[in-house]
Amino acid sequence: MSSAPLPASQGWHPGEQAVQAIINLPKRVAITAIVDRLPEQHRIFHTSRLHFLPVTTLDRQCRPWASILCSSDGMPNFISSPTASSLTVKAHLWSGDPIIQNFSSIQLLDGGLPLISGVGLEVSTRRRNKFAGHVSEVSFQDLDIDLTLVVTQALGLCPKYINIRPLMPFHAVSPRIIYERLSLGKEERLPDDAIAFIHAADTAFLSTSYVAAEEDASTYPSRLGTNHRGVLPNYAGKRNGNIHMTPVAGMVFPSFSTGSVLYVTGKAETLYGIAARSLMPNANVLSTIYVTGFCFVENAIPLRDTAAAERSPYSPPPCYLTEENPPSISFTDVTVRLIRTRVLNETLVTLTFMTSQPVDIHPSQNCVLDLSEFLRERSHVLLDWEEDESTINDDCVRTWTVSTLPTSDAPRIFSVTMRAINGGLVTPILHRLARIADPQLTGESIDVIEMDICARLRGIGGDLPVPEPIAACDGGRRLLWIAGGIGLTPFLSLTRYVANLATRGYGVWDMILVLSTREPEVMLDLIRDTFLDLSPGDVGVRQSPADIMFFIHVFSPRKFQLPWSFPPFVSLIKHEGRLDDSGTLFGSVNAKSREPHICGPLPFALNVMKSLQAAGVDPERVKRERFTY
Repeated sequence: MSSAPLPASQGWHPGEQAVQAIINLPKRVAITAIVDRLPEQHRIFHTSRLHFLPVTTLDRQCRPWASILCSSDGMPNFISSPTASSLTVKAHLWSGDPIIQNFSSIQLLDGGLPLISGVGLEVSTRRRNKFAGHVSEVSFQDLDIDLTLVVTQALGLCPKYINIRPLMPFHAVSPRIIYERLSLGKEERLPDDAIAFIHAADTAFLSTSYVAAEEDASTYPSRLGTNHRGVLPNYAGKRNGNIHMTPVAGMVFPSFSTGSVLYVTGKAETLYGIAARSLMPNANVLSTIYVTGFCFVENAIPLRDTAAAERSPYSPPPCYLTEENPPSISFTDVTVRLIRTRVLNETLVTLTFMTSQPVDIHPSQNCVLDLSEFLRERSHVLLDWEEDESTINDDCVRTWTVSTLPTSDAPRIFSVTMRAINGGLVTPILHRLARIADPQLTGESIDVIEMDICARLRGIGGDLPVPEPIAACDGGRRLLWIAGGIGLTPFLSLTRYVANLATRGYGVWDMILVLSTREPEVMLDLIRDTFLDLSPGDVGVRQSPADIMFFIHVFSPRKFQLPWSFPPFVSLIKHEGRLDDSGTLFGSVNAKSREPHICGPLPFALNVMKSLQAAGVDPERVKRERFTY
């Protein structure tokens, strides 16, 4: 078996294909992103970062149940990875966790070994990676379980809807089963205290299964799924092909404030369009679970919050069922107004917004905008276009990296640089409007306040640490930034931030930017713009500081000319062709001694990781961002 992971599937299974067709879901993640074993970073992640592991198993009725596995002391020391295709889990259970009964009478699909899936979630960073496969060995010693898993699918996931929470081990657990009803009658319902527990939850994990038809089993074999779900309705993650094909699902609701945990399983259905809105107004896609079994255990999880959870900026305002009465005061966000546009080329545009109140945005962070009112109403006044099936289920929430930050002089102004996505909805409309404002395509910044384009600021995301200055006596700061195409945007605000520090004499900076792009002239212009405000304003500020060196390596598959109007501390190096995975460039710049940070699409990031590892860089030291959500 080769060391490099390979695509795990021949394609999306029939249920996934059906759901994509029903809601005209754009293919944001290629099927090749799901690989047949654990990448090295996933192995390190699962074995060293996780305080708990949600997994899915089946009971005798083939109902999926989600469990919470962890060590007896709550420490991340209960998972190992002997090979890239295996995980060993040594966990301590508590009475009532469904995995106990499920593995006392193992349910097989396709005549094979018992299926399992899991999702590793590091709640302090919002990192998550999931896997699926089967169990090759299982043994119990009282409430201790020893599992050997064969991983056949692995996928890195985005941080959407994950609330950041600091967790600490908690040793004073005393698990007690409050309810255990594994088979509910048709007229029975969840107890009121279990319902109240769900209402108070901010996190859950969804378990699903896909049972392949006999004719599909060899091409699309049966599998289980485990996914994180923020307990808020109406977001893209509910578009689940497993439920479409095999209408059962389970959920587990953990409380990290009390250690209690609620398990449910039942019949599942995903509703679309009118059917969804009849149950929950404004919801175009909605999954329901008719509970047929549940268990509620108090004070079981050996982990506790040490502070209040930080709400994900992607989380939408609460939605309410038709039968519920929403509060008279609605959820309010900061509003933003588009004030200027600048068309960069046929697909790229910079948008400048003014917020209704000052906002705090740090370098490399992103903004989460709700453009639903603009799309559904104002856009139709400004442009002649018609909505169709592909737009109905779009929540119109978009995330863009902030390329120009608010300043003390303009605390309500920020800019984003984005690409109009072919087949997209929001970005092509914004790009068209920007071109209307600048029909001659001058490349200038154009005032568009009169267009009256507004949105709601859901939040500010991005948790990568901002580099702080280090003095020369302590070695200074050695940074390595690697950008693929529009992945340059977080480095624009970082460049301006570092250059401003250097002009005021803070720190010593040795910086390298490796840029791979088909649009080198546009990207270099954006970088050059970050230096435009580096002029002496206060006494002692130096325009060309001696304590910064900035080398920019530009890779492009086409020939181009380097611009000349950069500050003296910037050196440009041109490379024709693509950045390869040999590690030659990264070895030549001593990448092992630098702080590497990658931003770009997944194939680019994977290729860069290979190149960095070939140059001897520890993959755990690499910060990564990608644009698949």
